[in-house]
Amino acid sequence: MSGAIILMYHIIDAPRTAQEAKYCCSPRNFEKQMRFLRTAGFRVAALDTLLSALDEEGEVQDNMVAVTFDDGFVCAHDTALPVLRQHGIPATIFVPSDRIGKSNDWMRSHATAPRALLSVAQLRELDRAGITVGSHTRTHPRLTEIGAARVADELRGSKTALEQILGKRVDYFAYPFGLCNEVVRYEVERAGYRAACSTRSGFNRSTVDRFLLRRIEVYGSDSISGFRRKLKFGANDVSPLYPLRYYAGRLAARTGLNRAGQGDA
Repeated sequence: MSGAIILMYHIIDAPRTAQEAKYCCSPRNFEKQMRFLRTAGFRVAALDTLLSALDEEGEVQDNMVAVTFDDGFVCAHDTALPVLRQHGIPATIFVPSDRIGKSNDWMRSHATAPRALLSVAQLRELDRAGITVGSHTRTHPRLTEIGAARVADELRGSKTALEQILGKRVDYFAYPFGLCNEVVRYEVERAGYRAACSTRSGFNRSTVDRFLLRRIEVYGSDSISGFRRKLKFGANDVSPLYPLRYYAGRLAARTGLNRAGQGDA
């Protein structure tokens, strides 16, 4: 690894439709992955700790990993929380505040199954268990496709609502659908968040934009070996042949630099 990894999950459950299979990590695989993080020497940290390391230490430790969940599905409470507790792993969950206690209606056009979202009581229980609650807007819109006034309302309204529910500051945000542009990023910072998570893959180093933190998405099809490769290479799509292509590319780049240096001489 070369920097900190932020993992992104959505649903910890078996898929109910073919269309949602990508977003569903089975409970069995999720437990394996969390156990691997704990037994393989990773420093599993909350987002607060990761951000502090970026700000204060200059460079985070290469083995630092943070766990996040998008959308606020009930399975985060019923299925993921017991596993997180078992392995002593902190996490952050990003919730669309106007959808609390409702369902994932923004996904209906993708032929996904309706799934229940966290209730206020479940959200508070997660908070008491040490899970950080972040904002995922009010209604999960495509922020790059709506006007600036509505963007501001989605960002600020969600932050205010969640803070009222939890009785504490809400510092973190995740972009719905991963959609972000300069205007949206500016409004997130202006709304008073400390940092925001994107869906761009890669490692997080001291130079990373705090409002475009990189995350690695865990797919339902990921084996434990694929999960390990994602942690090592900081990429979403890491096939068994990826390491070969990766190291071949690095060798080619070094060879090119050496030739260029000899030519300059």
